Amino acid sequence: MNEHVWIYARLIGGQSAGWFEGKTALLLDLTSIIVGSVLMLLLCAYGYIIWEKHAARRRTAVKSKWLHELSAEDSALRSYFDTGEIDSSLLDMSGDLQVVLQDILLLRLTQGPKELELARIRSLSWRVFESSYRTGLESRKWSERVNTLLYVEQFHMTELLPKLEEMLRSSSCTPLERFIILRMYSRTGYMRILKELLRKDTLLSNSQYLQILLPLTDEMWTRLMDHFKEVPYQVQCTIIDALRIRDEQSVKAITLLEALILGEDAELRTRSFQALAHVDRKDNGLLRRLLLAWNKEGDERPRSERLVVARLMGSMREESFIPWLKKLMGDPSFQIRQEAANSLARYEQAVEELRFAALEHPDKYARQIAEETLERKQYGRKMD
Repeated sequence: MNEHVWIYARLIGGQSAGWFEGKTALLLDLTSIIVGSVLMLLLCAYGYIIWEKHAARRRTAVKSKWLHELSAEDSALRSYFDTGEIDSSLLDMSGDLQVVLQDILLLRLTQGPKELELARIRSLSWRVFESSYRTGLESRKWSERVNTLLYVEQFHMTELLPKLEEMLRSSSCTPLERFIILRMYSRTGYMRILKELLRKDTLLSNSQYLQILLPLTDEMWTRLMDHFKEVPYQVQCTIIDALRIRDEQSVKAITLLEALILGEDAELRTRSFQALAHVDRKDNGLLRRLLLAWNKEGDERPRSERLVVARLMGSMREESFIPWLKKLMGDPSFQIRQEAANSLARYEQAVEELRFAALEHPDKYARQIAEETLERKQYGRKMD
């Protein structure tokens, strides 16, 4: 029995060894093929990278050569800027040569060209880039569309406004594309911007709205203020900020700010106080009257509004505000107490008023902040 088991084991073992010997050779062949293929792919990739780097260097060298030629004194481009006559070589540009011309024109725009040169830049850009820009605006690539929109805006291509309207109506128009288009509407004085600002579904940031509002013409601003109540709340807030930044001194603007200060919305009141303090700085009579009217309900006003008013009372230094500043020094908010004390310290009678508040104010926190402010003011005098 044991002899039969031994013979069987020898037979099976021999067959297995032969099977493994045959399969090992096959596995080695397959491994060699795979490794060789990977090496070939790596060599091809390396070769492609080397070729691309060489092509990029060559393209850069060619662009530098074209840039030098177009910038030369006797170039067709220089002749165009001097005479206004367009050489056919400028109109036949394409590819990288067109990119070089675009870079030159964009650089000239940043250098503050005079009106005549600016008109020639815009005219040439329209005649040379119109076809490629139309293609770029229809691209499926978002980045290409956005870049093209920026070029269209910089070159002031009002001829493409109908195309931009078409893009705005498209459901695929992204918020950034919408913003660039609206900013171009504003910069070109296109009246459709007013209709777009009335839309409730436009998702833009406050800074983007500011970039749209600031370049508006005086006529557009007049119309926009007439429709102030109709625009979305975010746009209303940004309009007030824009009035302050633009230093808008018109009667309509000041009347609007006055109405908002007397209104019910705390955020609009706060922003309007800040704006009016800026635009009404030559004659603070209106702001003074509004602050006095505000004091009647000051205790019920939001924290941000109380803070702005405390700061304004310090900048105006009207004697009738002193009682209200001393009252604000007892405000629950530390920041408002500090601001009220700092504002009071700017008055001529500051030392006497702060000393009195430090001793007699009914609020212990107000007495403390008055004492600290008085010490800082006296120390500052000694240093002077």
